[in-house]
Amino acid sequence: MTPPPTQAHPLQRQAQAVATSLLEALDGARATLVCTSDGFELAHAQRQAVDMDRLAAVVSSISALGDAAARETRIGAPRCVLVDASQGRLLVRSVVCGEHALIVAVLTDAAAVLGMVWAQMVEAERLLSRA
Repeated sequence: MTPPPTQAHPLQRQAQAVATSLLEALDGARATLVCTSDGFELAHAQRQAVDMDRLAAVVSSISALGDAAARETRIGAPRCVLVDASQGRLLVRSVVCGEHALIVAVLTDAAAVLGMVWAQMVEAERLLSRA
């Protein structure tokens, strides 16, 4: 679900810089993705073949589930959702950049240090929100 090239998103350049820097900064990162909240990919970087259109749709759904769970349990606005699986992890972070709702996702192997991933995702949010 990539938007047509003639309709470039205003944050696309910054999104690509964030996706690339996340992948380079994190040991164990397999792929990184920045997409819109409705599942359109803006940018990605990868060390492993991943269908980014499908991943964008999946992380959009995961983000929506996190929103619903937080709302139902009255725990506040969700920042990050983690899928912890036997062979890796998928971290999904909601980011608001002015009027744009984005999602930053990082797919890692099981050995990646979660604290480092979270810290880098916070930095990614900071960079995107300054754009």
